[in-house]
Amino acid sequence: MIKGWQDEAGVGQIAVVDVAGGPDGSSVDEATCAADQRGAALLCGVWRDPDFDPARPAFYYVRVIEDPVCRWSWRDCLSLPEDARPPACSDPTLPRTIQERAWTSPIWYSPGA
Repeated sequence: MIKGWQDEAGVGQIAVVDVAGGPDGSSVDEATCAADQRGAALLCGVWRDPDFDPARPAFYYVRVIEDPVCRWSWRDCLSLPEDARPPACSDPTLPRTIQERAWTSPIWYSPGA
């Protein structure tokens, strides 16, 4: 859960709260792109803002992070014989795996609305 609000001085603040799930040891074998995904089949959680102040505007949204998978570009590299791979396939600055994110639309709270 992500919460955003303005403090007493009018400075924007952000808080990130784990509601369900979390690091679970999921991994991907970069040599084959075989995934060892241990993520939950279903996540369910209830969260109530312990610092909710009805006099302050705030927004809330949910963010989820996928288990790691091979990037499409690395899958393409693995589909080619090693001697036919372009230089980008051996570039150590290009990540071979990725964790996609998804998020919900925010819920806006306005006092007196």
